[in-house]
Amino acid sequence: MSDEVRLSTEALHALGTNFETRAEELSRQLDAFRRRSDADALRDGFGSDEEARPHRELFEEAERALAQLRERLAEVGGDIKETVANAQAAEDELVDVMRSVK
Repeated sequence: MSDEVRLSTEALHALGTNFETRAEELSRQLDAFRRRSDADALRDGFGSDEEARPHRELFEEAERALAQLRERLAEVGGDIKETVANAQAAEDELVDVMRSVK
């Protein structure tokens, strides 16, 4: 087994972009979810505030969870891209050091 580590900065950059894209898509879907499932719609659907309350609480919990997921996806995407930039900088520095040794 090799002790070498190979890093494809292009593949990692694409992965980071994919995470960010998914976060943006989730943000759009969350906005649509909010429009379709607001408190007034729930009250109208169940007939009263009292009957809608458990569903409204579930809606609010789902909304918070989706918002947190969106934030985490965007954060992971940004962190991956930062890793790519750091890896590329380290590789460039290594190349410069190798050239200066000659």
